[in-house]
Amino acid sequence: MKDLLVILKTSPYRTPLSKLALDLAMTFATFDQKISILIVGDGCFQLHPNQNTEHSHYRNHLKTLRSLSLYDIENIYIESIALKNAGLDSNNMDEKFKIISNDFAKKLISDSDHIFGF
Repeated sequence: MKDLLVILKTSPYRTPLSKLALDLAMTFATFDQKISILIVGDGCFQLHPNQNTEHSHYRNHLKTLRSLSLYDIENIYIESIALKNAGLDSNNMDEKFKIISNDFAKKLISDSDHIFGF
């Protein structure tokens, strides 16, 4: 089985890219692929606790990220510097999310067989 890495690096509602990335991850998981998710850069805005999607065509990405364990996606990594730059506190993150260093993120990328960046 190949290691697939989906990188979320764009803000959640400006374009459909983040939604497409989450859909791709869930689709791969449906076919028993080993999926990891790495959240970097503006992708950290998907972790904001007060997302209001009432007037958009998108579902709340934080709720989706929290439910990925239903698809056996257990490895959700957040790059710590990006989290801080987004003004979010690592102490308030869901315990399902793993806060990692930039060096670990680089290793995760280099160790993955296939990488999909959005």
